[in-house]
Amino acid sequence: MTKQIQAAMAWCGLAFVIVFFSGLLLAGFVPPIPPGHTAAQVARHYREHSDAIRTGCLLMLISTTFIVPFTAVISTQLARIEGRWTPLCFGQLAAGVWGAVAASFPLMFFMAAAFRPGRDPQVIQAINDIGWIPFIINWPPAVAQAGCTAVAILSDRRPDPVYPRWIGYFLIWACIAFTPASLLLYFKHGPFAWNGLLSFWVAAVFFGTYFLVMTWGTLRAVGRQFAAPEGADAAAGRVLQSTPG
Repeated sequence: MTKQIQAAMAWCGLAFVIVFFSGLLLAGFVPPIPPGHTAAQVARHYREHSDAIRTGCLLMLISTTFIVPFTAVISTQLARIEGRWTPLCFGQLAAGVWGAVAASFPLMFFMAAAFRPGRDPQVIQAINDIGWIPFIINWPPAVAQAGCTAVAILSDRRPDPVYPRWIGYFLIWACIAFTPASLLLYFKHGPFAWNGLLSFWVAAVFFGTYFLVMTWGTLRAVGRQFAAPEGADAAAGRVLQSTPG
């Protein structure tokens, strides 16, 4: 794969952040519709902002297409670390595709609620709940992806690693930051609610920063890959395979 193709795929991480968060803002989902709102309040929000929600969700849906090439090029770079056998590479790839599908799923419900905003408020509220719960609690694919990548980065023992080790430690913290959203099922107010500090704001910051950090790190890795002497990766792989442990 050429340097230009890999670089273009790496830039998809930045493209995702720009398009996704633009759609999130346009839809009026920052801050999220509070889970403590009554059915009438939720329905009124959809009636008053139906076009913005439709357009914003469409942008977010489009943004998920960038996840696939971005995930693929990260796997390409992880394969350089692992050598002949690449379980972490495949784990990261599978988790990235899983994440793209999981991110698309709740958007369909937001769009459905905005498509007929004149429905009974109880129905609108139910559809809104079905959208927000998986939208925010959707941490398993992100943790699987970040976790596989972190393990690969931190296991790279070559003198000139593919990714800087600090990225591996950042990814571990990202995994920790994503998991408090699990508690949103039990709270409608406070830091664990789906609009709360821990479930939404902290997770959103780490989520967006993950794509920015991995974009930078992957562009750096691609540049250094093609700047290295031909066969350098293969030589490094032989050294690692001959190292005990």
